Amino acid sequence: MRRFTALILSLLLLLSGCASSGQDRPDSVCRVVLEEGEGFTAQAYVQETEYGGSIRFELHEQDGYRIEGSDAPDATLTRDLSGIHLDLPDVKYTEVVRLAVRKSDAVLRYHAAGGIRLDGGNPDEPVEVPVTPSHLRLNTSPGTDLFHRDGYTLIGWNTKIDGSGTEIGLGSRVDPKDRRILYAQWRKWTDASSFDWEAEGTGICITGYHGSVPSIVIPSMLDGKPVLRIGNGAFANVHCTEVILPETLITLEDGAMEGCTLQALWLFDSIREISDYGFSDCRELQTLHINAAIPPVYSGTYYAAFPDKLDRLITLRDRQKIVLFSGSSTRFGYDSGKIDEAFPDYEVVNMGVFAYTNTLPQFEIMLACMKEGDILIHSPEFDAAQRQFCTSSNLDAAFFNMVECNYDAVSMLDLRNYGQIFTPFHSFLVSRDGMPPTSYGLSPGDFDEDGNPVNTRSYNAYGDYILYRPNSPEDTPIYGLPVKYTPEAIPSDSFIQPLNSVYRLFLDRGIRVYMTYSPRNKLAVSDDTTPDSIRALDRHLRDNLCVPVISDIEGSLVSGRYLYGTDNHLSTEGVAIRTSQIIDDLKSQLSQEE
Repeated sequence: MRRFTALILSLLLLLSGCASSGQDRPDSVCRVVLEEGEGFTAQAYVQETEYGGSIRFELHEQDGYRIEGSDAPDATLTRDLSGIHLDLPDVKYTEVVRLAVRKSDAVLRYHAAGGIRLDGGNPDEPVEVPVTPSHLRLNTSPGTDLFHRDGYTLIGWNTKIDGSGTEIGLGSRVDPKDRRILYAQWRKWTDASSFDWEAEGTGICITGYHGSVPSIVIPSMLDGKPVLRIGNGAFANVHCTEVILPETLITLEDGAMEGCTLQALWLFDSIREISDYGFSDCRELQTLHINAAIPPVYSGTYYAAFPDKLDRLITLRDRQKIVLFSGSSTRFGYDSGKIDEAFPDYEVVNMGVFAYTNTLPQFEIMLACMKEGDILIHSPEFDAAQRQFCTSSNLDAAFFNMVECNYDAVSMLDLRNYGQIFTPFHSFLVSRDGMPPTSYGLSPGDFDEDGNPVNTRSYNAYGDYILYRPNSPEDTPIYGLPVKYTPEAIPSDSFIQPLNSVYRLFLDRGIRVYMTYSPRNKLAVSDDTTPDSIRALDRHLRDNLCVPVISDIEGSLVSGRYLYGTDNHLSTEGVAIRTSQIIDDLKSQLSQEE
C-alpha cells in the first residue's frame, strides 16, 4: 500500500514539477519522494529543490533495522548521533528513491498474555520483533505498539506468564541467553467509581480518590477521555502499597501524593511535569519503575556507556571480579585486559563513566551486582569531590541520562536513601525535549567522544575507552580549573564520613575495597597546593578512610604530556603507565593481606 501511494504521488509530481529523465528544464522545481518502508522513519518524505540543487533526508532507524544505502545514483549515507542523513546531489529530475534496509536476525518474542495483538495476529502466538544486537543485553520493546487490553495498563514484561519469573521494564534490558518468550504483564484499572475527576478540554484531571485497594492502577481513560493530570491533594494521605500511573499522564501536580503510604511507583517517561513536591511526606516510597514510552535520545553517547558496563557487571554477578570505578578518568584510565592477565582469578569491569554526577546511586547499583570476595577499586576525582565523596543524597539529571537506555537500573535503588528524586527526573525530561530521537540499537562503541562514527570500536568488552589517544604536545593545563590538594579541601565530617558509610556497605558484604588516586595534570592544581599539602592530604586520607589507600598521591599528578584533551583523561601511553602502577599496587596490597 505504501509503495502504491508513493507511486501515485510520484506520477502526480511528474506532471506538476521538474522534468522527467531526459528532459532538462533548469527553471523548474524538482521533487524527490522517499518511499516509505519497514524499519525507518523520515523527518519528511517529499522534498524539493531547484534544478541541479541538493536534497537531504533526515532518517531515523528503528531498533532491529539497519539502513545500508539507496537506489539513488551518487547518493551518500552518513550517520552520527543526531541521526542518519541521505544526501542527493545535483538533483535534476522528479523521482522516487528507495532505501536498502537490512532486518536483524536477532529477535525477541513477546506474548500478549491476555491482550490483543495490534497487528491483528493470533494473540496465542508470540510476536517476533527484530532487535539490534549492539549490547551484551538487549533492550525490550515498549510494548504499547504491540498489544492492547481494554481496562488494563501494561507495566512490563516477565519471563513467565504468571509473573513469577524475571521482571523487565518496558524498553529495559534482558539477557539474550534467555531467548524465552517475554509475557506482557497487565494490571487491571482500579474501578472508576473510586476516583473524582474533572473534564479539561479533551482530557481528564483526577481530583480525588476514595478507594481502599492496596494497589491503585490509575485508568488511562475516564468518561471516554484520556487522564492527563492528577491534581493537588488527589491522593493525599491515601493508604496503599503501590500506585501505577497511566501512560497518558502529562502532569502530576505538587501535593498530588502528599502523605501517601505507597512503597512502589510505576510511571512512563512520557510524563512532562513531575517533582518531589508531588510526593511530599511519602516516607515509605522505596521503588521506582520507569517504563519507556518514547525513543531514547542518549543512546550512542558516553552516558549510554553506563548501561553497557552494567550489562557486563550483571552477567558477571556470580563470578569473582575486580570493579574499577570513578568518573571519566577511570573510563579513560585503564587497560583492563592487562589487569585481567595479572589477576587471572578475577574478571574485570570498568564502571567509570562521568564524574559530575552523584556516585551514591552508582555505588548502590554496583553493590547489588557484587559478592563476597570481589574487589572494588575506587579512584575519586578531586575536581568533582562533592559528587565523588557522596556528600549529597540527591539524584541529579545526569544520573537519569546515564540510565535512560536501561531504566530498570533505577528500580535497583532504595529511594528511602535519597532526597531529591522526581525533581531531577523532571530536569532530565526537560533537557531531552527537542533532542533528536535515536534508537536502542546505537552503541557508544560505534562513536568517539564527540559523537563521530568510528570504524573500529571505541570501547572494549571491559568498558575501557580504547581509541588511540596521542600524548599532548605540552604540559599546559587545558581547563584552567585548579584543584585543591589540601586536607582542608576534603574535610572529615562532610566528605570522608559519607564515603566511609558507603565503603562499609561493601565491606559488610565481604567485598574488599581499595582507594587509589585518579590521574591529574600536575600543573592543574591550586596555588596553595604544595609538596607539604599533598603529603598532608595523603596522610589525612590514609588516617581517616576505613579502607586502604594503595597508591602514591604524588604518582597520580602526572606530566600533562600523558593526558589527552583534558586535565585528567590519560593518553594511550599514560594508560599503559598507570595500569602497570595499579597492578603493582594491588599485588603489593594483596600480598600484605595474605
